[in-house]
Amino acid sequence: MDLKMNGHVAVVAGGSTGIGFATALTFLEEGCKVALCSRSRQKLDAACEELRELGYPDVYTASVDMTDEHAVDAFAAQTVERYGTIHYWVNVVGGSMPRPLNKVTSEDFDRAVAMNFKSAFFGCRAAARYMKRQNFGAIVNVGSMAAWRPAAGRALYGCNKAALIQMTKAFAAELSPFHIRVNSVSPGLVMSEMSRPFVPEEGTEAFRAFFKEYLIKRPGQAREIGAPIVLLCSDAFGFTTATDIRADGGVDAVYELQWVYENLDLLGE
Repeated sequence: MDLKMNGHVAVVAGGSTGIGFATALTFLEEGCKVALCSRSRQKLDAACEELRELGYPDVYTASVDMTDEHAVDAFAAQTVERYGTIHYWVNVVGGSMPRPLNKVTSEDFDRAVAMNFKSAFFGCRAAARYMKRQNFGAIVNVGSMAAWRPAAGRALYGCNKAALIQMTKAFAAELSPFHIRVNSVSPGLVMSEMSRPFVPEEGTEAFRAFFKEYLIKRPGQAREIGAPIVLLCSDAFGFTTATDIRADGGVDAVYELQWVYENLDLLGE
């Protein structure tokens, strides 16, 4: 793609692995200058090494706790000091903690809110501070299909991701006078370190059963989420704001998908 982003500055918060890393790589392929942050210095170093091997040696990285507003503000300031400004900011930080509701502690609740909601709030606010100065910018928050299709045992995660999408729309409204667009992407199950242990082996009956309700019968790949995120930042989506894009393999697209399988002969005529 040539999205005319060459020389622009992109920040990926939570960019050392998975969707964040794929997003950073896509920005780099489009000619952007990229800043990555993650809590883990070790994972950042590994990401930098991989990017160097791919031909991208000049990536700014910082170990940042995105749930700490002062740390987020400092990271944004350091990025601007290095690159001069920020054009795009992507919030990928988050995590699921499966718990039945009667087992959720106050500490669990606070941690889930901090990881999945506060981190993005602080990121949006920090990005907007610099984007307002240039009267231009794009922010993308990474939500989840769990915001639209709640799952038992994952109420904390789904509720916070739903709040994140609502916050995205609120920021989009507040920042619209400054020509700053704010959108979100809600992925379905994407292969990652976190998901790999419980996804059955491909080609097995268990695998087919696992993805029975997906229109696309497989897990997503990180690059398949990173590309839409970068597109949302680009001028190609310049008329799109306050919108959630569901990159979920169609898992939430239809009701009673079983009818399709029971009528394949009819559909094939």
